[in-house]
Amino acid sequence: MPLNIGEIVGERYRVVRLLGQGGMGAVYRTWDMRLNRPVALKEMIPQSSLDVQLLAQLRQQFQQEAQVLATLIHPNLVRVTDYFSWDGNEYLAMDFVEGESLAERIHRDGNQPEGQVVAWAGQLLDALAYCHERGVIHRDIKPQNIIITPEGRAVLVDFGLVKLWDPRDPRTRTVMRGAGTPEYAPPEQYDMGLGHTDPRSDVYSLGATLYHALTGQVPPTATQRMATPTSFVPLRRVNTAVSPATEAAVLKALEMAMEQRFQSADEMAQALGFVQRTSLVTPHRVPSEARPVSPATEVQPPAERKRGTLLGLGGVGLAAVGVLCLALAAGTVLIGLFVGRGCAGPLPATPTSLPATHTPIPPATVAPLPSATAILLPTNTSVPETTTTLFQDDFENIASGWEIGNYETGSVGYKGGTYFVIAQKSGSTMWGVANRSFDNLVIEVEAAQIASGPDSNNDYGVVCREQGNGDGYFFLVSGDGLYAILKAKEGDFQPLVDWAQSNAIQQRNAINRMRAVCDGSTLEMFVNGQRLATAEDSTYTKGDIAFTATTYEDQPTQVHFDNLTVRTP
Repeated sequence: MPLNIGEIVGERYRVVRLLGQGGMGAVYRTWDMRLNRPVALKEMIPQSSLDVQLLAQLRQQFQQEAQVLATLIHPNLVRVTDYFSWDGNEYLAMDFVEGESLAERIHRDGNQPEGQVVAWAGQLLDALAYCHERGVIHRDIKPQNIIITPEGRAVLVDFGLVKLWDPRDPRTRTVMRGAGTPEYAPPEQYDMGLGHTDPRSDVYSLGATLYHALTGQVPPTATQRMATPTSFVPLRRVNTAVSPATEAAVLKALEMAMEQRFQSADEMAQALGFVQRTSLVTPHRVPSEARPVSPATEVQPPAERKRGTLLGLGGVGLAAVGVLCLALAAGTVLIGLFVGRGCAGPLPATPTSLPATHTPIPPATVAPLPSATAILLPTNTSVPETTTTLFQDDFENIASGWEIGNYETGSVGYKGGTYFVIAQKSGSTMWGVANRSFDNLVIEVEAAQIASGPDSNNDYGVVCREQGNGDGYFFLVSGDGLYAILKAKEGDFQPLVDWAQSNAIQQRNAINRMRAVCDGSTLEMFVNGQRLATAEDSTYTKGDIAFTATTYEDQPTQVHFDNLTVRTP
């Protein structure tokens, strides 16, 4: 019996409308009356024919899987926020985000541009690698379960066939599953007796999805391909505009034999041109006597900035969320509900970066934002009327898509309405990306140093035209009053404007209002309304934006960023 519009579920969620329905349940848009926000609510309705013992087993497994899915936080997965039983049914609540499904885009526009599809693939592979590392397999990847948000982010939705996977026992927890959607399901997923799916099964399904997106045609099922091999038409015979490299990656993902496919999401991402962040050489921070000081003043030289290697962050910015994904995800979990949704918007032109292979560490404790004296900006710093705002973020919602992660050398993420970057180890540079793409832009943001070593021997700031591996233009200030513009290229920092001192910079635990201009080959840096540096360089023409921090002491440096505006020059 479907829920009625206006009905209150669990004394908390008011039903707004039905989003989708399957044989085992439904998904509703609801209103969370406690937190005053929209929520996607997934309802599981067990089949009446199930015996009591099996039903109890399914409920227990569903609860276990819901708990696991609730721990997944990634820009390209929807966050699960609640699980409960009500009126004999099981419910899963998750963040609701507007958008359009990839299936709807293909139906309306036909085959999608290769650049967009590859960028989406990078985001989705980032999310899959994140899930696989935690023992979660999606098992129902298809265009209907991929949402494109208005910001152009691809989001995996509906983990209705999710499986908790243990590499030591590939048949772990396969109690009662559907076989997925035939056109996108690998051959091993049809064998319900063995249930030997693993991460390579998701690789196949994503390959089939990319084939559909690039050609506008649904691929033949695995059984059709086995019965009639000629039923499968190579990608470039359908769409000659697709590059040979992309075709080769998709065809390898669609190999019938598991051992002939990519063996991981990361391996497929590399084949599509996505590279993990390389180690960077931490910028040398010893200002010379000849280095200019702005404005003129006698300064004490800072402690030496040691050189070190950066074990950079994983990208995306795990790229990387918001839609009814995970939600649906944990949802049908073991009851096998097939429900799809939709969403819309342009896509960033540059793929998001992939997660680095660092060993996770427990999340760092994030200190509260200190109070600071307001900084009065000169009146000539007003934004010209002809500029256009490209992106704004107050960091109140993790669905805005910035990278989240904990690594050996530090962490990045959301906290208390800000975005934090923590550089944990001396000589380590950390950065977190927005999972977007821009060419010419102006970045304005408040950067607050929250914690550092006793000498504030560090640097922090913004990055424009980040290339997915840490390369890009770094606009930096330090807690001891220095600034610089550096270019990171192939893992090394090169000064475009070398380190210098300025009284415009608020030192130690304070807030600095930073503005970075990347306009063609011209780079400009403003701090608290004063123009400190300008440089010319044409190495990078477009890329992501990022926030960064480095510590040169044994104590970590923690910086919070807030009130971001990205606009045209």
